[in-house]
Amino acid sequence: MESDNIFGKHQFLPGDTKAISLNNSRLFVKREKEGWYFLTSEKLNEDVPDFSKGEYFHTGKSNSLVIAPTLPDKPLVFKGNMLKISASQKLTFFIKIPVSIQFYYSKHQPENLLKEIAAKRLSGTWFGEPDSGEPALAIGNEYFFEFDAVETSPLETICPVTVINNSAIPLELQRLIIRTENLAIYKNGDKKVTGLVHVEFSGQDVTNSAKYTYSKTYDGEKQEIFVKSRSANKDSLKTHFIRQRSVKN
Repeated sequence: MESDNIFGKHQFLPGDTKAISLNNSRLFVKREKEGWYFLTSEKLNEDVPDFSKGEYFHTGKSNSLVIAPTLPDKPLVFKGNMLKISASQKLTFFIKIPVSIQFYYSKHQPENLLKEIAAKRLSGTWFGEPDSGEPALAIGNEYFFEFDAVETSPLETICPVTVINNSAIPLELQRLIIRTENLAIYKNGDKKVTGLVHVEFSGQDVTNSAKYTYSKTYDGEKQEIFVKSRSANKDSLKTHFIRQRSVKN
């Protein structure tokens, strides 16, 4: 099963086995008479693994498996890599986010979720102070200034980020937290693009915030939702603490 056409509903017969290529591994799925085996293997050339070492989910007689993308279930931390924004200036850049893959039996509904697996394993990190921070995932420091220059695999999405420096001094963007639970994924032509992360920095001693919004510029004129956000509380989109540090030249 190629990674560019795995999403959607698939029909299996008992005994059928399919493999999905991930970043550095393969995920095997096997249909049994009334359940499913899942097994991840780092042997990229393996054809038929030993499913007795895998996870078994007993689900009944439905032979349908729905495979859907989603964003990581923890916040992401982006390292600014020496990005500096002068006072009263706005910077827009783009990063790539690897998706996670969800498996549902019969129908795409929460109670039918069998398993969620990351397409690419991200390292764990800590965001915030030692006694008041939170666990997160490190997304690295790669970024792009041109939307059309971002090339993604079928298991990645583009995330546009706009940072406005409303303070009176230059801002060095050191670590930016992106709360993926507030982001939907949209289809814009042949691209998959998250909502816009809109950050406003007003100073080190004030509460800075981020908004997670639909953008016609990057998400397309027609709002075509590919994946809904995990968060159901739309009011939470307006206030999220962003850890950054301003510096003088």
